[in-house]
Amino acid sequence: MKPSTYNFVWSTDDPEKVMIFNSLTTALAEVSKSRIDLLNVSQFDYAFLPEDKKQFVDELQKGGFVVDDTADELRKVKFAYNSDKYDSEIVRLVIAPTLACNFACAYCFEQLDQSQSRNDGQNIFMPDNIKQDLLNYIEKIVKTGKNVFVTWYGGEPLLAKETIFDLSQKIIAITEENEVGYSAGMVTNGYLISEDPGIVQNLKKNRIKFIHITLDGPREVHNSRRMLKGNSGPTFDRILEGIKLLKANDIEIYVRINTDRSNIDNISSLLAVLKDNNLSDIFIYLGHVIPYTAGCKSYESSCILTEEFSIINQNFYKNLNQMGFDAGRESFYPRFARSCDANRTNAFVLDPDGDMYKCWTEIGNKTASIGKIGDLTRQNREKGNHETRWLTWEPFEYSDCIECKMLPICMGGCAHQAMFINRGRPECKEWKYGLENYVRTRFSNLKALRAAVNNS
Repeated sequence: MKPSTYNFVWSTDDPEKVMIFNSLTTALAEVSKSRIDLLNVSQFDYAFLPEDKKQFVDELQKGGFVVDDTADELRKVKFAYNSDKYDSEIVRLVIAPTLACNFACAYCFEQLDQSQSRNDGQNIFMPDNIKQDLLNYIEKIVKTGKNVFVTWYGGEPLLAKETIFDLSQKIIAITEENEVGYSAGMVTNGYLISEDPGIVQNLKKNRIKFIHITLDGPREVHNSRRMLKGNSGPTFDRILEGIKLLKANDIEIYVRINTDRSNIDNISSLLAVLKDNNLSDIFIYLGHVIPYTAGCKSYESSCILTEEFSIINQNFYKNLNQMGFDAGRESFYPRFARSCDANRTNAFVLDPDGDMYKCWTEIGNKTASIGKIGDLTRQNREKGNHETRWLTWEPFEYSDCIECKMLPICMGGCAHQAMFINRGRPECKEWKYGLENYVRTRFSNLKALRAAVNNS
């Protein structure tokens, strides 16, 4: 037998013990220092171990800390990654019924520079013929037994709420007729939700079960970053009312704080506002602002490095826990990294013109379109090559990734960054800088829970 390639060993408060973590299984254990000698050798013979060590090895094997001599763990990682990546039971569609937006956020990646192509005749709202092309596509795909998952996107999707609700009813009817599953969510700035109470009821009626909304800080900070287009008017209070309305109607809410140098000192103040408004039970997380596209390059100087973001995120989760947020009760903990939808088959982003893309960072950039939803059979060679590049990208192309013990929980990070921003170099995820801290937090929480059970 042999130790796993993906083991991490760290000290504990007890000088006689260590904690061990495996990034392939994400198992975590506490063991005596006197017993970890087996994890420090390249190989050992199980048959010649004394009985007590055999029992110890049996337990280590359950967590993946030791494996058979013949085990090829990298091959196992590849198999698990690709089995999930090529699972074709679900069609994942990101649909933007409009790219119009009522906000003027400085860091928005949907801005294009002069070198990119957005045709002058682009539809502001999705026309009837594109809606029908979409429905035809869904009718065809569900006949193969695939479930449908939709994320409504934009622009600001609620500017086209009638289109969303109309299409939702038709998609639901198609999926029900063909006895396949349907579920949906939405990414919205949240400003229009409280304007019309009927919006929330329509969200529920149309099975839009979760909503992602951004708040970038307390009122003054948020309003300086996410203002109304045209008059730079404030947006914070309206969004907060919308979040409370969603919560009152049992719609799952995810609040994202887009984080950069200009608001990192105000995150705790926002948490206090949310707590004062009885919103400590919603899920809240930090988003790392990155200059994904040429259009937001001017904002690059305000962005923070991944290492800096990791430190901020570690403190953020500590604050969540200390302030009693539900999202802070369970420590941020790694899991086996799935392939991004952009690298999967049967996953597309659709704009109002019917152009399809693999990644939502490319939406509206016609040079990145992989074809039209109404006639993918006429996809030209250039567009086909672009789609193939997305579908065949994988972290196993990079020697740095293959040799990294964090590969199973990172998988090379964002493919868009690797292919188009870093020019072929993968972007290490936050785990590179914060893994030990997050695992230690989980370890401490589990120890405290066990102590509480033993004392009860």
